[in-house]
Amino acid sequence: MVVHAAKAQIKPADIVANKPYVIGLHPIDTGKFVLYLPMPFASSQFKPEVLKLKLPPATEVHAIHLVYTRYKQVDTFNQPKLNLRRLNNLKAIWPELYKQSDILWRVFEQKSPKTLEAAEGCYHGFVVYLKSRPPKAETEREIAKIDRIIDSYKDTQIWIPEKVSYRIRKREVETGYYLPHSKDKKKQHIKYTSAGLWFRKKETRIVRDSIPLKRVPGHFEQTGFFDTFGLRNTDEFKILTRKNWGGKYAVLVDVTGSMTPYTAQVMLWMKHSKTCLENGRVVFFNDGNETPDMLKRIGFCGGLHFAESHTFDTVYKTMQTAMRRGDGGDIPENNVEALIAAQKRWPQLDSFIMIADNNAAIKDISLIKQVTKPVNIILCGVSDKIHPHYVELAAKTNGRIYTLEAEITDLNKLKLGGRIDIGKSVYEYRKEGLVKVFDY
Repeated sequence: MVVHAAKAQIKPADIVANKPYVIGLHPIDTGKFVLYLPMPFASSQFKPEVLKLKLPPATEVHAIHLVYTRYKQVDTFNQPKLNLRRLNNLKAIWPELYKQSDILWRVFEQKSPKTLEAAEGCYHGFVVYLKSRPPKAETEREIAKIDRIIDSYKDTQIWIPEKVSYRIRKREVETGYYLPHSKDKKKQHIKYTSAGLWFRKKETRIVRDSIPLKRVPGHFEQTGFFDTFGLRNTDEFKILTRKNWGGKYAVLVDVTGSMTPYTAQVMLWMKHSKTCLENGRVVFFNDGNETPDMLKRIGFCGGLHFAESHTFDTVYKTMQTAMRRGDGGDIPENNVEALIAAQKRWPQLDSFIMIADNNAAIKDISLIKQVTKPVNIILCGVSDKIHPHYVELAAKTNGRIYTLEAEITDLNKLKLGGRIDIGKSVYEYRKEGLVKVFDY
């Protein structure tokens, strides 16, 4: 049972009239975004400590759970009537709650207690979940940083020299000499110019040479300069601008936590990329807006902000809204939920471009089978390891991973223990992801 307040005040009777959720025991969360207003078993009065609490503004409340137990001392006991009194008493101490249009009201009936003693030991009363929004001042500072980077941009064209990537190869070559069978002669370093009647063994030595792996011809490149203060070890702008992204695609951007340096460069690319704005399909996701972590459900976290526009200013305002509505809370993000939603909204798409945080797991990786289009991932924050969730996402959707060092392809052919070259390093695929084992 979920009740949302309409424009008029919600009535306690409307909440009681709906069927409750039946669970074993309501979970207890000790996080900073949860407030408990307990009541004794079979009582509508708050415990004394509740009346001493300083209640936050009702606008900070995301959801309220009324929790009670199914156990009855007598069969004639009227639970709905008790719940109504409890809701009215909550209204008496916190009337502003019933005027908010975005609060989720739920009622939970705990079925586990079978005795009076067990029931009295369970929690009864209200569990109030507060919005886990980032501090407003901090969010505005992050947005101001993105504004500064975008305003500092100056367009230009530069010449990129030919670039050849090499791999060092060891191989065995013949010296033209033959070795004696006698150990004594070998110690004296005696050699022969023919095999002779005794079929002497050819002498060989190990040589190292370079094998060209990839050759990029010299060319002019449209690029830009911008204020890079605070963007150490990031260059997502170049990754995005140097690649010719063909077909119809949607761009999905993680705007949670510490993604600001990367988001700034993505927005620069959107502003100065003709094809990106022509596609005009962008999703910013923040893992649930202000939803407390405990209330997040796989596939239904929310926090998806769509921009379907060919105008940069419209897209940019959507990004700002997504950042102001939440910073993700817990570390794992709802990447796949965002992909599924974009897929349903724009079924004509050929592929996705996802800007993701390598240091954050994918919360809903279990839903990956629902993604039917290739996901090309610009992976931010990569050092010596690539998170296994992003390897799996790219592999199972026939997509690619892009890092500062390289474009990683054919991930669907990679097996545990297999090795691949990424830039000037060799990575091995393990359970913990792609792990760098050595540099050339």
